[in-house]
Amino acid sequence: MSQGPASSPSVSRRRQRGVSLVELMVAMLVGSLVILAAGSLFQEVNANARDVLRLADRQAVLSYALDTITAAVRRGDASPGDYVLRPAPDGKTCTLHEADSGEPLIDGLADDGACEDDQVLEELGGGLYRITLHLPHAKAPILLHAVDRLQAVSAAENAE
Repeated sequence: MSQGPASSPSVSRRRQRGVSLVELMVAMLVGSLVILAAGSLFQEVNANARDVLRLADRQAVLSYALDTITAAVRRGDASPGDYVLRPAPDGKTCTLHEADSGEPLIDGLADDGACEDDQVLEELGGGLYRITLHLPHAKAPILLHAVDRLQAVSAAENAE
């Protein structure tokens, strides 16, 4: 009578210990997928953070430029020719400059043709001014109205 492999004393003593090669390969695959997903998520979060910082910088610069022009209008120190647009160094956008000092206030404004043709500050009469800035990839320009306080007060006094 022959003994089968199950009843052989040498086979029954060799019990499997640890993980098999297939189990190890499956575990490595699952681990690789988790690492790949985590890396992809990290990269996406990083890209979003860069976009938010870029937009925050753009907003701060735009706010500074509008505050500067608005303050000059309110003091009565501004006229339509005081702020001009010139081509930016990249050649694709415009840079807002103070005409007197030549200092740039903000760059990256949209170019609707020749930069010099765009009017930034427009007098509407009675001390009312309109500030217009065009941003790239924006459907409508940013419009801000400001009043020359001296003209507004003197007009109110003359009306009485």
